[in-house]
Amino acid sequence: RNIVKFLSEVHSTTDGRFEVFLRFVAGLSSSRSAWILEEFLGPFPHQTICRVIGWVKEKVKRRAGNTRSEADKRRLLNTLHYLFESQNPTLAQQTLGSVETLSFIEQTLTPIDCAVLSHVIRLCDTIKHLDLTSCRIQCEGLQRLGLALHKCQDLG
Repeated sequence: RNIVKFLSEVHSTTDGRFEVFLRFVAGLSSSRSAWILEEFLGPFPHQTICRVIGWVKEKVKRRAGNTRSEADKRRLLNTLHYLFESQNPTLAQQTLGSVETLSFIEQTLTPIDCAVLSHVIRLCDTIKHLDLTSCRIQCEGLQRLGLALHKCQDLG
């Protein structure tokens, strides 16, 4: 079965039931993660890993400039989780290399979401504006974001 078609099918569900699965699959594209699991699951074909990386790349690029609605913000955040799980700095730079602004106004951010944002911001030198107005970030989330906030010129 075609992995890209399968990922697209499960990604198209709107109730979020496959989000953890999609993050897991994105994580399998990381050589570090795949190496650990190969003992139990067998080797992952290189072509499949490349297809998963391509799928993540396409999703992040599509979502990066679209944060008008609450749903758009949540979708972007979910795709940033895929990027985080891939542990692929080159992929992060390719997909977010032209993005200057990330806006998550009124989107509740968990400490894990903050860790993902911190990771992405640290990998990309182009993100200058970060708007987290009314995101209800708790102390732990601020601690996780703190590692990257110095890279942004404008915080909201």
